[in-house]
Amino acid sequence: METTEALDAGNAALVAGAAGAAGDAAAHASTAAAEQRGPELRTTVLVVIALVVVLAAIRIAESFFIPLVISVFLTYALSPLVARLEAWRVPRTLGAALVMFAFVALCGAAVYRAGSDAVDLLELLPQAVEKVRVSFTQWQRDGATPLQHVQETAAELEKLAVAAQPPSASRAPKLAPPAAPTLDIRSLVVVGTGSAIIAAGQIVSVLFLTFFLLAAGHLFRHKLMQVVGPSFERRKITLRILDDMHQVNQHYFAVVLVVNLAVGLATGIAMYAIGVDRALVWGVAGAILHTIPYLGAAALAAAEGLAAYVQLGSAISALEAIGLVLAIAGALGVGLQTWLMGRAARMNAPAVFISLLFWGMLWGAWGLLLAVPIMVAVKTACDHIESLHGWGALLGP
Repeated sequence: METTEALDAGNAALVAGAAGAAGDAAAHASTAAAEQRGPELRTTVLVVIALVVVLAAIRIAESFFIPLVISVFLTYALSPLVARLEAWRVPRTLGAALVMFAFVALCGAAVYRAGSDAVDLLELLPQAVEKVRVSFTQWQRDGATPLQHVQETAAELEKLAVAAQPPSASRAPKLAPPAAPTLDIRSLVVVGTGSAIIAAGQIVSVLFLTFFLLAAGHLFRHKLMQVVGPSFERRKITLRILDDMHQVNQHYFAVVLVVNLAVGLATGIAMYAIGVDRALVWGVAGAILHTIPYLGAAALAAAEGLAAYVQLGSAISALEAIGLVLAIAGALGVGLQTWLMGRAARMNAPAVFISLLFWGMLWGAWGLLLAVPIMVAVKTACDHIESLHGWGALLGP
């Protein structure tokens, strides 16, 4: 009996020892996991803080970053022309000057040709809004329900009852209506002049910076190779990213130029065919607004529907104009552009829309115009950096 009790006590001790060892191992494992999660958590927090700081800097210094980004993308778009002139033995600086002169002349001619018609359209905008308001009021009145007729009758009877009452001495005197607010022309002129000067300064800075980038050629690429360091692997990855980014962006801007010209031409012809005035202005607006995916086509359809309704006076004409704009945007803007665009520059629709919201929040209208080119460059970099392949797949089609 004593031997059996001793054996039971020994087994209990062994079990307790094993349980204690297992508990110590579990505690050690949990401690090691906590120690491992500590640096990862700190790294994540630091990355989030750095990202917030960078976004705040981009938002605060938008007057610096927006011209810089526009100049970089203009350099991508115009560099093939400079390279062609350089292949024809034209010095690169002279070729950059010739390309910039042709670009400014073309933009100036387009603005001069369509500017007067655009001003006329803006002058007609109050009349258009008033006509739409009157039509909407008439539609509400024609489509009134019996309950609305009863309410209108009751309101008229109440007015007659008030008018039939004799004047009372205790009635409070009527107060004079408040004076209409005066328009401070001087303040408007000062604000408008300041905004025009700032815009002109930014345009000049974009043109000069683009010229210098075109004239510099591959200088910044060589400088960046020196910044990367002596590591051959890092230099190879950086050079591959720069080459692919250069190629993808050039292809992207070539496709956007062709598609936007096709959309603008088709829009102008369609508006001329249904009898809408100033078809040239609508064609130019279609080519420009198509740069903004989805939102640009929606804004153009609404504007042209309003113009068709005001001019032709028919809701059918407005719906016809809206349908033509959306059909052109769908066939050329989505179908043709998707077919011409390489897979490297393609992104899925939710990613494009989210990028529009994000960059529009940061930079307003300029953010809407630059959102897709920026995200194309980001996707190209993610596709070549191993640790960012997941983000590239997330943005891709």
